[in-house]
This record gives sequence, structure tokens and C-alpha cells, in this order.
Amino acid sequence: MIKYIDKDGFASFSQVGGWDKRVAYGTRLKIWVGDGPEDYIIGNIAVKPAHLTDSKERDKTPELKDMKIDLGATSKEEAEEWGVTPGSVCTPAIGLDRLGKGGDLVIAPAFDDICCVAAFVETMEQLQDNPLNDLKVHFVATVQEEVGLRGATIAAYNLNPWAAIATDVTHAVAPDIKPGEVGGIELGKGPVISLGANFTRALWEIMEQQAEKNKIPYQRQGVPSRSGTDAWAIQIERGGTITGLISMPNRYMHSPNEVIHMKDLENLASLLTHTLHGLDGSDIQHNKTVHKK
Repeated sequence: MIKYIDKDGFASFSQVGGWDKRVAYGTRLKIWVGDGPEDYIIGNIAVKPAHLTDSKERDKTPELKDMKIDLGATSKEEAEEWGVTPGSVCTPAIGLDRLGKGGDLVIAPAFDDICCVAAFVETMEQLQDNPLNDLKVHFVATVQEEVGLRGATIAAYNLNPWAAIATDVTHAVAPDIKPGEVGGIELGKGPVISLGANFTRALWEIMEQQAEKNKIPYQRQGVPSRSGTDAWAIQIERGGTITGLISMPNRYMHSPNEVIHMKDLENLASLLTHTLHGLDGSDIQHNKTVHKK
């Protein structure tokens, strides 16, 4: 987010969420100046050329607070005429592409967590064709997860759900990342069911049963403490909530070029749908009344 524009038209900025400074340096950006899909200007995080950098500087990445965005403006006034002001939001100016030659790997910024919203849309379509009997389902695309699980906290408080399934991304095996660091999670091997204190055992067992019954490939991940996802906020809201987490394997998280596998996305939507049907017919006991249609 733009924080300050100097007299020469260069902008200082603050990160929103968890941007990795190593990949931010030199990134081309869209600076949003309106609410429409074309209401942006192009800018770039300025890079000091290697020719003008001494050997000590070359081995270090500048801090985000020391970087500047080149807006293409010649003055603060010109940038403001274009609609750029403190508070303007910036996003990587990178689209979605297939990785490699064909195949099911796709690359884009912000799959954390846009891909989960895409899975929600597919799940809604599947439920329209095969509706639930008793449960009323709310799909919530939460905000500010990266800075304190705030959207999930408010949504869980207002909806007061009987049960909830969070979706997020999780790290997958990639170059320089050992399988043991990420629980052996791989792209293309299916969505990831999390097990641990942040989740309700009866719910993750329903997930696994539905995956096995409907031949949906899946992976398991042990999470011994808080998950760092919306599930953490939802589980302890009000009187507590039956909580589960299904994740998408993701390479290069928090970079402008995250990679996912489309089959994992399809299987995530399928697992969500079948898990909801499993919950619909379950006898899990809780101190809340089941939300009826």
C-alpha cells in the first residue's frame, strides 16, 4: 500500500500481509486508482543496477521500507492527478499462465487464497446439482487473514456455526525444500486434510471417509498446535465450533509466482462437497443446534 509520494513522484510503501522482500525487489505492479478492473496504472519497485552496487550491497536484499515504487510520474502532483495517493493498493502486474508445456500446473500471484475461493464456487455448483437435506451452508471469503484472522473471527461470531471447514494453501515440496520440512506434501497428489489439536477429530474422519468412499486422492498433514489459518479463530469463537481444514498444496507461497495443480483444485472442491454431505447425515454431538434451512 502506498504510504508516501516524494516531490519527484517516487512512492514509499508498506506491505499488506507477508510479502517476501527477496521477490518484491524489482517487481512490476498495478497501482489501483479506482474500483474497475482497468482502473490502475503500472509501476515498478525500483532496482539499483548491479553496475552501481558495491559487493557488500549485492549480497543483501533491501528492506521493504527502503524500497521505492517508480510510478512513471515526474512529480508528486502528477502522481496525484493520476489518482495515486497514500492508501492506494498495489498488486503484482502478473497474470495466470500454464507452467511448462501444457499440463495441469498453473502459475500466478495470490493463489494464497484465491484458489480456495475458486474451489468454493465449484462446490456451490456441485451442491446446486446435488443439494443437502438439512444443513444450511455459508461460504465466506474472509479478509485480513494474514494480519490476524480478523474476517474469520467476525464471520464466525456472527454466523455462530455448528461446524466449519476452513480452506487455505499449504507448502509443497519444491527446490531447496526437503520433504520432511513440509510433511512430504506434493502437487498433484490431492488436497490436504489436517489433523491436530486445532481440528475436530470426528470431522477429519468424515473427510477421510468421504475421500476413500468417493475415490478422491488426498494427503494428510499433522498440525500439533495452532494452524495459522482461519481454522484457529473459528474453533474458539463463542462456545466453540466443530472445525476442520482442507488445504491446497502450493509452491513458492507469498511470491508473485505461486504454483498449484489444477487436479488438486478439482479434488478440493469434490472433497468439500462430499464432506458437507457426510456432515449432513452425521450424528456429531455439539453444544450448538444444527443450522437448518
